[in-house]
Amino acid sequence: MNPLITATAGWSAAVEERAKRLLRYQVGTDGHGSPVTVQTMLARCGYDPVASARFLMTIPPLTAVRELTKTVARFRIDGEPSPDPAATARAALSFAGRAVAVHELHPERRFVAGVVAYLLGIPRSTR
Repeated sequence: MNPLITATAGWSAAVEERAKRLLRYQVGTDGHGSPVTVQTMLARCGYDPVASARFLMTIPPLTAVRELTKTVARFRIDGEPSPDPAATARAALSFAGRAVAVHELHPERRFVAGVVAYLLGIPRSTR
C-alpha cells in the first residue's frame, strides 16, 4: 500500500471503519423478514458496495447525504420505496460515524441558537 496514494485518496483507518459500519446499517427488511443493509442496497443498485461506502466517508458530509439519498430514493424493497430517503440516508451515515446535521458540523451554532432562544424567552421544551 502506497501511503501517498492512500493519503491523497482520503483513506484512513477511521474511514475504513466508518465505511464498514455504513455497509452494516439496516435500511429495512424484505418480505421474508431478512434484513436489507446498505451493502445489499448498493449491490442491488449496481454499485461496488465497499468502494461506494469509502467514497461516502471521504466526500463532504452534506454531499454524502445528498448522494446516498439519491440511491435510497431509487431503491425498492419488495417493490416499496423508502418513506423518507433523506432521513434514511442521514441515519445510515450517522450510524457510520459521519456528522450529518448542521449542529454536528457546526456545534458552535447550536450554542448560539440556545443563547438567542434563552434571550427571547423561548422555553427549553420547545427549542
